Amino acid sequence: MALSGCYGVLKWIVFFVNLIFWLAGVGVLALSIWLLFDQAVVFMAKGAQDYATGTYILLAAGALMTVIGFLGCCGALRESQCLLGTFFVFLMIILVAEIAAGVWAYMNRADLNKLVQESVRDTVRRDYGKDDVTTKTFDMIQKTLKCCGAESYASWANSAYNGVGEKSPLEIGISALAPTYSVPKSCCADPDSDVCETTRKLGSLGFAASALGIVYTDGCAPKLESLIHQYFTYVFAAGIGIGIIELLGMIFSMLLCCAIRKIEDFKA
Repeated sequence: MALSGCYGVLKWIVFFVNLIFWLAGVGVLALSIWLLFDQAVVFMAKGAQDYATGTYILLAAGALMTVIGFLGCCGALRESQCLLGTFFVFLMIILVAEIAAGVWAYMNRADLNKLVQESVRDTVRRDYGKDDVTTKTFDMIQKTLKCCGAESYASWANSAYNGVGEKSPLEIGISALAPTYSVPKSCCADPDSDVCETTRKLGSLGFAASALGIVYTDGCAPKLESLIHQYFTYVFAAGIGIGIIELLGMIFSMLLCCAIRKIEDFKA
């Protein structure tokens, strides 16, 4: 059966809407794979028991979106009521699940900030320098965001990097025990310069040099939080866009399904 006129236009509208949805599914798949293997993201989620589970759920959702988008395209091209109906049902389930997930993420965004703060502080206090992956990842964060330490460069004063034990009674960021201490080269604007090598070992005595831009003074925790908030906005905007595409797909697929049935009943 070949649809013509307005029904033919509707058929191709359904096809292209589902093609966009299929591409969105591929995008979600790529995003979930990036979340699983990107070292900077894994570092920020360190200690989060639900991180891997959530990422695998996102991976499964992307795969399901890809399959459903393919079903919708095939249903439109083959003019199959069965495929279009199956597409509609699965799409409705995904849309409801996405709305629930979005509400949950918005309500628990404060926990994400706490997780980032704890990850950065734990890295500065005890993990930096113990393994190459953590060290290189945090160096990359400091260089990229132009930051140093957790709250400031003084966070390194009471860290394992400077030989201070993990059970130190002082809070991180207080440099009373170590007025002279070192910060990593990645804290410098120009890590390979001689002035960086000299300044980074002066500790609190190097504040004047830090103010001149030799060593970054901003902490990494607040900068990471700001970056995550920015990405969070992008993710929500993308989620709303995908939701609109899904809603359009549901509407047009039902219209096409009804058109196919009406033509079959007319022929009968």
